[in-house]
Amino acid sequence: MGKLGGREPNHHSDLDLIFLFESGGYTKGRSRSMSSNTPFLSGEDRTINSHFFSEFGQRLIRVCNQLGPFGRLYEVDARLRPTGKSGSLAVSFDAFDRYFADGPAQLWERQALCKARPVFGSEEARRHAMEIVARAAFSTPWRPEFATEIREMRMRMEENASKRNLKRGPGGTVDIEFLVQMLQLKHGGEDPSIRVPGTLDALTALEKGGYLSFDDAEYFRGSYRFQRSIEARIRLMDAAGRHELPETDRELAKLAYLLGYSRPQELVDEAQHKFAENRARFNRIFNAAEHS
Repeated sequence: MGKLGGREPNHHSDLDLIFLFESGGYTKGRSRSMSSNTPFLSGEDRTINSHFFSEFGQRLIRVCNQLGPFGRLYEVDARLRPTGKSGSLAVSFDAFDRYFADGPAQLWERQALCKARPVFGSEEARRHAMEIVARAAFSTPWRPEFATEIREMRMRMEENASKRNLKRGPGGTVDIEFLVQMLQLKHGGEDPSIRVPGTLDALTALEKGGYLSFDDAEYFRGSYRFQRSIEARIRLMDAAGRHELPETDRELAKLAYLLGYSRPQELVDEAQHKFAENRARFNRIFNAAEHS
């Protein structure tokens, strides 16, 4: 899920994961060794699949999150699973399917699935998982009020963000990501070609499908690359704010140098222009979606 699902993680990006397994039942268990002078017993130490895969997921998370002499390998976040923090870490295909078909799934959860892709499993399991994901994300008929709800979610994300925040601030990268996902939810039920997890690839798919003009798609591609490249340099600087344009002259000068700008103010001016233009195009496209 998230940046990992879209094949677009940055330095220090966490890994958003959902653990799915194919079906209920029991593990085969371990058998006693033939050299133990006891009968060869099958089925020992059996457990239900949900417990086995939840334990496996927890061990994987512990290994990734463990701090070592060079820091942490990855920070894993599994809160996007259907049951959230309170439920089982691993979810069966059937339970996942039911949650979105008949359960309390929210629009934001279907939106998050726009960036889902399998990272491990047999070919058959990966194919089956993506069939379920596609059904969960795109089977609900589109309603214009969905655009309003997605826009409101976006506005809530920027309530506590500064105007210098490249991700959550007004006109930040989330504007582009939410716009892409809104268009995917709107048209993806009828057009599988736009069910693409990466933001840049999805912009191109939406353009080819006729759901986004060439001018808008080309602008958003350039703006997204620009903002993500700034984020990458900020993180390499080990700055306190991973998404914030620096406020001090010294840090801003470092960032401008890393990005090839002769003067720091040139970088600030271009970033502010991108913020304003992103938001203007975001509002125009959402306004149209709310009335169609």
